[in-house]
Amino acid sequence: MNTRLVLWGEIGTDRQALITIHLVEETAKIYIHAFPKEEVTKDLQDALFAEWKNGGDFSFPENAIRWEVDANTDTILPEEVKVERPEIILQSQHKWSKKLMSARINQLLEDEIKLLDEKADTLAAYDQTLWDKTKAQWEKISLYQKKNEISWEQTTALKDKINRIFDALKAVKRLHHEQEDQANVVLVKNLHQRVEELRNKLIYPDQWKFIFDELKKMQGTLKDVSIRWAQKRQLYNEINAIFDDLKKYRMTETINKTNSRIAQLTKILGGLKDSLERDAESYKSQVEKMQHYTRGKLSEEELQTRFSHLHERIKEKEQKIAGIQQTIKQLKDEIQKEKKQQEQREQQRLKREQEMAEKQEEETPVSENIHDTEHTEAAQEPSSETPEAGESAAEENQDV
Repeated sequence: MNTRLVLWGEIGTDRQALITIHLVEETAKIYIHAFPKEEVTKDLQDALFAEWKNGGDFSFPENAIRWEVDANTDTILPEEVKVERPEIILQSQHKWSKKLMSARINQLLEDEIKLLDEKADTLAAYDQTLWDKTKAQWEKISLYQKKNEISWEQTTALKDKINRIFDALKAVKRLHHEQEDQANVVLVKNLHQRVEELRNKLIYPDQWKFIFDELKKMQGTLKDVSIRWAQKRQLYNEINAIFDDLKKYRMTETINKTNSRIAQLTKILGGLKDSLERDAESYKSQVEKMQHYTRGKLSEEELQTRFSHLHERIKEKEQKIAGIQQTIKQLKDEIQKEKKQQEQREQQRLKREQEMAEKQEEETPVSENIHDTEHTEAAQEPSSETPEAGESAAEENQDV
């Protein structure tokens, strides 16, 4: 933007003069010089029009008529100065006003960034609050740029300063992670070793309650421990796998015990049916003999009363048979129910693993630098403790 103007005009009362107008942004001042027409030579005119107006050097005489005006006033021309092309003055005043406003905004943003930069220089540990403030500062800068209240060049310079703060924060965070990783190597190793020990105990049914309780304790430990999420997720997955195996083992034992009981009940049922058949034949034989001796004079009720011991025994065995058959049916239904639940749990496990695999494929590294102020805003630091499917799955497994 041109900050220098050269125009013909008048000073005082009808006194023609060559007038120069110069905006100095640093001081927000406008310097006006006037050369009466009778003093203007061709060399002076060429020096002002061809050189000074385009940024060249020119030494104004000490005795030149001179004014100094605040650039933020409503009009940049003193009352005694008039120009032939006032529209040029109005256009320039409008542009200069925007330029000065842009400079003030830019200076304000620079001062705010400087405060953030000073805090970043003294960091001993990663500060998420400072990261968020820096990100908010970049969003403010982007908004000013989108509204054309600061220039592209100013935005680029501010972006570089913002990125330096981000780089400093990331460096501190990387160092912190490296120190944490070193401190957590032994912890993670011990946790994996503990998981393996519990897995090896699965073959002992008397250890299942102990395994279940220990797995729940490990879940609580994992929630509180500060390790990388990738390591935590792997441990959650291993714990979930033991929970799933524990459920399978318990189901297998339950089904085996239930089948064994069904076999025993079936054997008892067969014996009762044989015994019932013998009692029924005995009752029938006794009734036939009695009918023969009494020539059929006894009624059915009288016969049942006479042979009540046999009749009651038959009735009791029939009730026992019905009860055992009902129990066997219930046990078989329980087996089918348990198998169905296990199938559902297996489907849920497979679905969970598939979702986690898809999530890993979709994850892409987040760029934390600002490369394009039109399309890219300050990156947001991902939290290392974000809950994932592994943790929620582990919590589901607590109902073993």
